[in-house]
Amino acid sequence: MKISVVVTNWNGKTILEKSLPQIIKYSKIASEIIIVDDFSEDDSLAFIKSEQKKNKKIVLVPQTENRGFANTSNLGVQVAKGELIVLLNNDIYPTDGYIENSLHHFKDPKVFGVGFAEVGSENWPRIFWSEGYFQYEPIHSNSVHIAAWLSGGSCIVRKKIFQSLGGFDEVYKPFYSEDLDLGYRAWKSGYTLLWEPESKVYHRHGTTTSKFSKHFTDYVKERNRLLVVYRNITDKSLLRSNYVGIIFRILFGPNYIKIVRAAKRQISSYPKSIYVNSRTDREIFNMFSKDETKD
Repeated sequence: MKISVVVTNWNGKTILEKSLPQIIKYSKIASEIIIVDDFSEDDSLAFIKSEQKKNKKIVLVPQTENRGFANTSNLGVQVAKGELIVLLNNDIYPTDGYIENSLHHFKDPKVFGVGFAEVGSENWPRIFWSEGYFQYEPIHSNSVHIAAWLSGGSCIVRKKIFQSLGGFDEVYKPFYSEDLDLGYRAWKSGYTLLWEPESKVYHRHGTTTSKFSKHFTDYVKERNRLLVVYRNITDKSLLRSNYVGIIFRILFGPNYIKIVRAAKRQISSYPKSIYVNSRTDREIFNMFSKDETKD
């Protein structure tokens, strides 16, 4: 199967200078390395263009305005020619065999994608339902495991399935929860997500979110946490527990009403989530923990 690598970038020239050589070195199996630049204001474009002259595999896709992580990733997948798409943040440093060690999983047509193991944080993401919301935690492992979602900047996915699900939902703009949402919709549609400990990468954090204030990022996290529920949960008992959870949060933190209103405004501006009702909410939570799925 043909493979494309998609790297997203925003004002990350100093990061790309360090990570791109390693991405190129260990992505030899890929036919192209697409760098989607989200309207950077630093010298990212000049640097990428200079690297293009050295390596014909590099494809630059510049945004004409800043559109956020989801749109930038979706654009990269759209222009990619591969059947399998490696999604990388610009601060990911691959190791030898990181793509090759994941490929055998795609013999199963139901496998949507495979998450890479970040060295030093070798864990797969687990979800459960509690207090009216999605809850999640990393579980350390040395073995292949199902994963609740795939990190949007450290995984390999089937392009056809990615696009059939509408890619990353842009309702979460500018960032946070896109990968959880996509993973949940993939599980709901009957697909499988895996985590592969032998597909190793290093994550040397130089993130986009660090360029925003803590107040803003905390606000986006809380809004998007609620959006994941609104966009995906259809089980009536889980929705009732979410309603109780919202009331509780408003009573003990009156400002939470702003989060609720912001989430509802955001939903009104975007089309409905794309998924197929192949699995119920309960079935998905039970796949990860039968004992800790609560109302």
